Amino acid sequence: MKKNRLSTYVVNFDRLILFSYLALCLIGLIVMVDITSVQSSMEYFYKQLGFTVFSGFIAIVILYAFKLEKLRFTNTWLVYIAIIMLVYVLVKGASIKGATRQISLGPLNFQPSFFARIALVFFFASVLDKKNELLRQTKNILRFPENFPALTLLTIGVFVLILIEKHLSTIIISGMTLLGMLFYAGIRKRILIIMLAIGMIAGVLIITQGDSFRMQRMRAFKKYSLFFPERDLSNTGDGDYQVRESLTALTSGGILGTGIARGRAKHYYLPEARTDYVYTIIGEETGYVGAMVVFLLHCTLFFASMRVAERQESLYLKLLAAGMAMNIFCNVLVNTGVAMSILPPTGNTLPFISYGGSALLMDSIAVGVILNISARRREL
Repeated sequence: MKKNRLSTYVVNFDRLILFSYLALCLIGLIVMVDITSVQSSMEYFYKQLGFTVFSGFIAIVILYAFKLEKLRFTNTWLVYIAIIMLVYVLVKGASIKGATRQISLGPLNFQPSFFARIALVFFFASVLDKKNELLRQTKNILRFPENFPALTLLTIGVFVLILIEKHLSTIIISGMTLLGMLFYAGIRKRILIIMLAIGMIAGVLIITQGDSFRMQRMRAFKKYSLFFPERDLSNTGDGDYQVRESLTALTSGGILGTGIARGRAKHYYLPEARTDYVYTIIGEETGYVGAMVVFLLHCTLFFASMRVAERQESLYLKLLAAGMAMNIFCNVLVNTGVAMSILPPTGNTLPFISYGGSALLMDSIAVGVILNISARRREL
């Protein structure tokens, strides 16, 4: 007798994750209409509204329509696709502000480096699940490339291409995420520490021996950072402008802020107010309270996602949920750290808040994957 194929449908999922995601997207739209209201056109707000609706739709589709375990065979191909897209960017990509990172799709631009971060999370989750015992048995850093050749070569290849595109912040965020996944999968701590040290040495060499603008940013960080109380604020140059204006705006916000629509920084005093320094605008106009609300929503999303990961019996799903959560939260930590001059200035957006379709879509896909993993299903 032929057996009927049983299908399932979602009966429940983690609503706290969905609430945090929707709340952050709503705040992002409010901030965007606030910033664009002082400009001659509302084009950026309307575009962001379209990005948000489309990205939210994709997240819901991923929640209801996909069975992630059955799609594992595509994980390696996702990295290959990311590499092809990154190469295409270098050949045919649009150059903006001295960096070539985007593919022009008519009126829209897409940054493959954001897709590459997500693809690596899928790939790492699959490999670390299949070779988890080998990972735990690896005692020597020199044996890691031998035991995980594809993982090592493809990751280095992706990072080199992103570095050529001058997007170091993406490498830092992705590197933090992947190291977190290795720790979560049970790699020996001494190997993880050596990997971290190698990454930090490579970062120092890239900053000191690479393009001059990175050293200018480091000098600006040293001048205004909280870690250098006896800093010299004389002879400020153009490289210091964004850091100085960001700190000026944040400190003027105080506890409750200047009030929405009353901020100074968005009136072209702070470049990249819609993207890299959007957290500064929030801090200036809503103060410490508003900035903490946004940060706590991100924290809620992260810890709820890690709770979902902990509840999974499948190591693959556990690593996938944790990796997606880390990918978002590491981005949050870098962006907010830069706004407060805790970290050196670098170009990265605040998830769900900053203007931009590529980042919002990829982060929404990550949320959709986590919601999918959290879902309880019932057979029809």
